[in-house]
Amino acid sequence: MLRKLNVCFLPSNLRLTRALVFSLLNTDNDVMAKVKVKTKKKIPEQSLGKKIVKVLVNYFTTQFILMIIVGFAAWGILVWFKVQYAILLAILIAILSVIPHFGMALGSITAAIVAIFDKVVFVNNAPAIVEGILLLLALFVLNKIVDFLLAPIFLGAANKVNPLIIFFAVILGTLTFGLVGAILAVPVTLVAITVWQHFYK
Repeated sequence: MLRKLNVCFLPSNLRLTRALVFSLLNTDNDVMAKVKVKTKKKIPEQSLGKKIVKVLVNYFTTQFILMIIVGFAAWGILVWFKVQYAILLAILIAILSVIPHFGMALGSITAAIVAIFDKVVFVNNAPAIVEGILLLLALFVLNKIVDFLLAPIFLGAANKVNPLIIFFAVILGTLTFGLVGAILAVPVTLVAITVWQHFYK
């Protein structure tokens, strides 16, 4: 008799067990969802001013790194050409390199003039003017490598901007506003991109 009763009550017990398990699972899911919501903290967005400061700091830091690279490269070229005052001229070229196109050109011309009038001869039995021209060509190549390759890549990578944007910004700024445009093209472009991303991204 007891066995029959147990058999009769078995389906209802199974249903009850299933219902309990189902309700427990749902409760656990609800609890976990609430925990996730509570533990999710919103990361406060940086203000526009802080973003602009960060971009400008990245710009000036990268420019300083480029100055060091240019300085060492120019020093190596000047030493190879046996130009007097190589260190001073290299520092001058490095400082002027912050001005795209114009800066290093001015420094290179200065170095070439020194090479022409110093008493050290790089090429035997060659006129001093030849040494100056060769030095000018070597520094011209360095100038173009920096302006068209290194600067766009370094500045673009530091600020997560496509190097082509940096490249064309400098050209457009130079063609439009000359020397001032060449100097301000990159920082103005970076600030403009930062403002755009802040409001529209």
